[in-house]
Amino acid sequence: MLSNENLNKSIFYAGSDTFSIQPLQRLLSLKYKRITVLTSPPKRQGRGMKIKNNPLAEYAAQHNLETLMPISPNDNSFLEKLDKRKPDALITSAYGKILSEAFLNSFCLGNINIHPSLLPRWRGPSPIESALLEGDKATGITLMQMTGELDAGPIYQQESIQLSGENSKALSKKLSVLAADMVQEFLPVFLDGNSAAKHQDESLVTYSKIIKKEHARIDWNETSQAIDKKIKAYYPWPVAHTYLDDKYLRIWDSEALVGDEDKSKPGEIMDINKEGVIVKCNGSKIILKGIQPEGKKEMLAADFARGNKLDGRRFS
Repeated sequence: MLSNENLNKSIFYAGSDTFSIQPLQRLLSLKYKRITVLTSPPKRQGRGMKIKNNPLAEYAAQHNLETLMPISPNDNSFLEKLDKRKPDALITSAYGKILSEAFLNSFCLGNINIHPSLLPRWRGPSPIESALLEGDKATGITLMQMTGELDAGPIYQQESIQLSGENSKALSKKLSVLAADMVQEFLPVFLDGNSAAKHQDESLVTYSKIIKKEHARIDWNETSQAIDKKIKAYYPWPVAHTYLDDKYLRIWDSEALVGDEDKSKPGEIMDINKEGVIVKCNGSKIILKGIQPEGKKEMLAADFARGNKLDGRRFS
């Protein structure tokens, strides 16, 4: 049972994207009373480049939570505000900023970072995508202590899940729920000062990269398995893409097929059926199940094929 003392402790929750919403939602359901959301300022987004809040800021506004949006949480002016408030604990989840030692030391009881991988595997900015691109059999959530080096701090707790063909969007949802469960269990122990952490094994460290739109361009000379992993890893952003003649197409769902002896060239459309569009890859083939033409909504590839003459054509 949660003590009244813990429920009244001052908690800063730092995040930005949809992944960070579920753990915050859980904290609110548990009746933690002094939660302040820390997130990035609104920025211009989308085709119209309108100024918008990020998903966590939107959620915080809907629930009337105190929200702070410093351009840099490490600036002296913001650190002075923290010093006056003397908050107890910091929880971070996809905040997206490097935090200084002075900032981290502002929290009386320390900090907990939610990282969506089994550290030390996949430190860095894209652990979910990297696990899918590399075909990992399992991934999970690490609760860890932040230090001056990115994702290198000691580990409080880890939980794993098996991967079963999810894309990044579905996997992120699963991991966000797992993170919420873990925070619910671990936070009372942490606030009581009874938590222990163990150092990471530096010999096992791997790093994920910053994802750019160009990484999502499909190379049809790759195997069907590699292309399928890319399609799953890069959905919902930046979304795997290709070209049909000069038309830009996003590919958002697929299935790798093996055992192909066809002599078609990579990228050639081999067949069309009710499941989708079958395309030749390197020594194999892939069925495209979901396509989004430029300027249009996502659709089933079979529906796209019915509205376009694809026989004998080739993706590039």
